[in-house]
Amino acid sequence: MASYQGIIKEWDELSAEFRQLETTHDEYITKLREVERLQKDCLKAVSHHQYRVGQIKDALRTKLKSSDDQPTTDESTRIQDLQTDMSDIKGRLIDMQTELPVQNNGIYLSIILGSNLNLSLMNKNDRYRYKEEYEKFKMTVTNVLLVTLLFAYFFHTRAMDAIAHFLMVWFYCTLTIRESILRINGSRIKGWWVIHHYASCVLCGITLTWKDGVCYQEFRPQFLLFSVYIGLVQLMQCQYQRGCLRRLHSLGQRHSMDITVEGFSTWMFKGLTFLLPFLIVGYLFQFYNAFTLIQIWRYNDCSGQWQVFALALLFFIIGLGNSMTTLSVLVRKYQTQGNYSSRRRLVTKYSTQPRESKSE
Repeated sequence: MASYQGIIKEWDELSAEFRQLETTHDEYITKLREVERLQKDCLKAVSHHQYRVGQIKDALRTKLKSSDDQPTTDESTRIQDLQTDMSDIKGRLIDMQTELPVQNNGIYLSIILGSNLNLSLMNKNDRYRYKEEYEKFKMTVTNVLLVTLLFAYFFHTRAMDAIAHFLMVWFYCTLTIRESILRINGSRIKGWWVIHHYASCVLCGITLTWKDGVCYQEFRPQFLLFSVYIGLVQLMQCQYQRGCLRRLHSLGQRHSMDITVEGFSTWMFKGLTFLLPFLIVGYLFQFYNAFTLIQIWRYNDCSGQWQVFALALLFFIIGLGNSMTTLSVLVRKYQTQGNYSSRRRLVTKYSTQPRESKSE
């Protein structure tokens, strides 16, 4: 057992350490306030420079359109240099802005989390780790969803169906929040794939509110099979897209904050085209769901069950959006390859260097 003198000595040592801790903490608070002041100064300076660059760009565009005063040769050279410098500065200003606190969280996050909450991750490693946590979350919850959906399919109870539907609503709601935070911190997900999760969240929410009955029971097996198929495709996508993104990021061809999506993007041509048939089957399945729901609406007494028509409309919109987005990606890729092939043929045709022999 320790003596009184030993206890008193330990307390004196701890008191001395605590005084040192107070000094370190005061220094930390001082540095933190200094960082906050520098952040505010940088934000004002970046906004000012963006405004001034925009002003000069507009003035130059207006002046060049004027036919009364054409620039001299020296002025034209200087203007070309100015435009190059302007593009470089705009890109650097964007990089600076991503390393500063975001002043506007957007309407969605402001409603859910509040407008005064700082959701910016200042460190690039922190942003990348948050993106990786997002990907792990998608994989983990998708696996849990698959197990739950299979239980619901084979153990036919309304309670099990409700658990599966609620889990899907929670999953898509959480994805929309996490993706909004990712976009604030530099992730470039945009276009249809932003809308896709909101629409999926609404669709699952409507399914959750659909009361049990003849109409629900007729569509139930098809919906559960569809959900299982989509879950399996999502697992394949997450697994292969993450590997592809890592390779492209290491080669400097993709942004480090790019994330996996449920559809098809141009960068997926780098070895992921085998996913395309599975995606097309999923899109056809969505149209088939819409058709089945319309048939249920026509040939069954679904009076008072607005969910039938609402789900049919949502399935059709989601299927159409997915199909049109994927088709536009394929057309754009085909046009890009066509232009590249044409340029390559022209370079080969009019090149002054001798061609290499086949044996080499």
